[in-house]
Amino acid sequence: MNRRRFSVRMLAGSILAGFAYGCIGEIFYRKLERGMPQILLVTLYVTGLFLFLGLSVFLIGRFGYYQVYGAVNRRQWVVSFLLVAALSAGFEFLYGEISFLGRRQAFSSYLFVIDHSGSMNETDPDGLRYEAIRKLLEHKDPDFCYGVYHFSDTAGMVRGMAPVSEKSPETEIINEGGTAVLHALDTILEDLDSGKLKLDQRCRMILLSDGYATDVDEAGRYDCIRRLEQFAERGISISTVGMAGEADTQLLTLIADKTGGTYVSVGDVSQLEQGMRQAAQAEEEKRSLLGYRSAGERDWLYGVLRVVLIAGLGMLVAVEKTVLCERFLNTNSVLVSSAVGSVLAGVCLEVGMNLLGAEPSAARVAGCVLMGVTVLYEDAGEV
Repeated sequence: MNRRRFSVRMLAGSILAGFAYGCIGEIFYRKLERGMPQILLVTLYVTGLFLFLGLSVFLIGRFGYYQVYGAVNRRQWVVSFLLVAALSAGFEFLYGEISFLGRRQAFSSYLFVIDHSGSMNETDPDGLRYEAIRKLLEHKDPDFCYGVYHFSDTAGMVRGMAPVSEKSPETEIINEGGTAVLHALDTILEDLDSGKLKLDQRCRMILLSDGYATDVDEAGRYDCIRRLEQFAERGISISTVGMAGEADTQLLTLIADKTGGTYVSVGDVSQLEQGMRQAAQAEEEKRSLLGYRSAGERDWLYGVLRVVLIAGLGMLVAVEKTVLCERFLNTNSVLVSSAVGSVLAGVCLEVGMNLLGAEPSAARVAGCVLMGVTVLYEDAGEV
């Protein structure tokens, strides 16, 4: 009878193909994610993965196996390609539009968290960030509330939540020390827990910074995620404004994405007023299958939905690889391994980004590797 032999060549080649696409695709994804509609970006990313993995499996089989039974079923391949393109767009639209929480209402108050680190002596030596705040508030109703925190190496409240009509205390602007963003978030949470600070569920925090956080490294990203989830669970969204080219874009984007806020980048202080207005706008929550998602009530439903949708797209990749491998024997192992990899890819994206705080880039590359996994058994001759 025939013996079956596990194909190391196919497994290693498919994993390398997934890793290669993850790295290449990430270059384009990060360049386009801010300027291209998410529905188009996700569709291009997933269809690109479909084509790349399919071609890789085909070439490994074509040059690695001498037993070939007929041509590839082109009709089945075309149908699976059209389905993956249509469902990529459809699933991204569904994930971005479906709401278990209702629509956001206009904000009833602002809490400004302002960087006073030493680098601000160069970025905003004249304190124009406070002029931008004043202009943002000048047309608000007299009973509209706002508060202000400063942070550098330490953080503290300089104006409690009070109506616009109540005059703010005069404070001297002193820029010195580092940029302890995580400490600032901890201070605000402590003040909320103690009752020193009271925010309603329609408060928009606006955090402004011009440099890299001095108290958050890669190991501390998980801790940062946990803090952000506490804000999101309280219904408090945080928009972030990055000033100049040295701002910690990665961290500021994480803060905004995880709490349902907006990240705004301003090139210099002359653009600050416009940036602050953009950060203060009430927007519908934005979600993407391939990016961070803000936490909140019923968050687990969005997590389950992401896993299901990603697994569904991965199943189409599994079908494609099966169609291509029909020429190279034993397609059952190809289908099963690819299906399992697709489910694991969905779990990896969800758990990696939204529970462990992994970089979206790393989670997407890992997802591509898992979707690429292809187990093939080939005949090894008679025994």
